[in-house]
Amino acid sequence: MQRKAMVLITVLGVLLVVSTLVVAALSLMTQESRIAEHKIKRLRAFFAAQAGMVHNLETLRRSDTTSNLNTFGSGVLGYGAGIPVNASRTSGTGVDGTDTLTIDVNY
Repeated sequence: MQRKAMVLITVLGVLLVVSTLVVAALSLMTQESRIAEHKIKRLRAFFAAQAGMVHNLETLRRSDTTSNLNTFGSGVLGYGAGIPVNASRTSGTGVDGTDTLTIDVNY
């Protein structure tokens, strides 16, 4: 009878230690998952902003008149990044009368 009690206490102790390790591992995995998700969202926003700049620069390069663009709004890349990119072209204000491009990206 006393031997059965010792085995029961040992098994319960091991079960407690294993359960604690499982809870700690789950907590760590959840935290790592959130960190990875945040990094992915940050990278998507960064690349969406770069894509917006390239799109606006190309549109400004192809246009003949002074224009003000704000065409890169929410969900353009399908990610819902909503990165505001403003670009404007002013003719003849640069060095030697060249055009000046101004780009403003907020992310």
